[in-house]
Amino acid sequence: MRENRTSGSVRGAPGNGRSYREMGIIDRLLLSEILKTLAVIVLVIVLLLLSNVMVRYLGKAALGVLGTDVLLIVVGLEVVKALGLIIPPAFFFAVLWVLGRMYRDSEMVALSASGFGYPRLLRSVLLTALPLAALVLLLVMELLPWARGQVLELRAQQASRMDISGVRPGRFNEFSDGDVVVYTERLAEQGFRLKGVFVQDRQHGKLGLVTAENAYQTTDPATGERFVILTDGHRYEGTPGRLDYIVGRFEEYALRIPTFDSTTLRLSHSAKPWQELVGSDDPKDAAELQYRFSAPLALLAFGLLAVPLARSPPRSGVYGRLIFAVLLYFTFLNMQHVAENWLEDGVIPAWLGMWWLPVLMAMVAGLILLFDSNWFAMQRRRWRTRSA
Repeated sequence: MRENRTSGSVRGAPGNGRSYREMGIIDRLLLSEILKTLAVIVLVIVLLLLSNVMVRYLGKAALGVLGTDVLLIVVGLEVVKALGLIIPPAFFFAVLWVLGRMYRDSEMVALSASGFGYPRLLRSVLLTALPLAALVLLLVMELLPWARGQVLELRAQQASRMDISGVRPGRFNEFSDGDVVVYTERLAEQGFRLKGVFVQDRQHGKLGLVTAENAYQTTDPATGERFVILTDGHRYEGTPGRLDYIVGRFEEYALRIPTFDSTTLRLSHSAKPWQELVGSDDPKDAAELQYRFSAPLALLAFGLLAVPLARSPPRSGVYGRLIFAVLLYFTFLNMQHVAENWLEDGVIPAWLGMWWLPVLMAMVAGLILLFDSNWFAMQRRRWRTRSA
């Protein structure tokens, strides 16, 4: 027995009598439990986000603002662009849940008695957090701006497109960013035609009103351009009472549906690729770049912070610090938005950025560790002894 203990001491950490292989088993156990809990939390958040986005865009599709052919694509892109921002809080609460359960079942007491203390626990969490931080960095730097750009392009394309197949009778339907407003009393029983049509359009800065008995949509086979044809109606252009006021009657009147030009689309700061943000002197671009970098840094910082927050002191609730953890994370989110606004307004320099927020959370984790180790109580007793 003494020979076996000596052999274990040589292979393992000094004084704990455990081999590296046994420590690796515990690391793999923690890794497996954290990743499984993380997958469940991410799935729940994605389902909640998916239902929320689906309801919002179904309302726009019912109003004819968004076509049903791109509805699922836009909803999917909305979920994809939020994926990189979901993982950090999900990982934080996954670590809290796993370690809190281990404290509740007294597993952490057994591990601590075997020499598996805070340093080993922090190392196991970091082994899980580092590859996840790299994944989050890839998502927020590459996938996030691409998904935002695609959503902006699809929404701009839908806004500039005039398709009377989405017109709902008895309500005003806007197209081309409000330049065209269509109202119809009812739909024809056979074929898609509008009955009792009122159209307000703006061409070359002039406002025109058109009333017609019927309207339908067609495509020019030669050019491929689409037109809305109005029949048996009147057109009013200008301001009533002025000399340039025009009233005309027509049997057929064609409105050309403008085509969307993606080259004229101006991307927002949140949709720009990181290569453009790095070389930009715009404070808003700098703030956006810092915001993206803060996501993987927050994952690492809150992974470390979850270790002391998950601890359940004796004679206290199992998840006594969970409320404090939630408040701390929402405080971090609010401070993140405040720091982003400060960067955009030039209140803080660009070199300071937003990296100090994850560092601040790591310092909070260090303070909690010192508090749990009775370091403050020991310092207070030493101070009292010296004073006496």
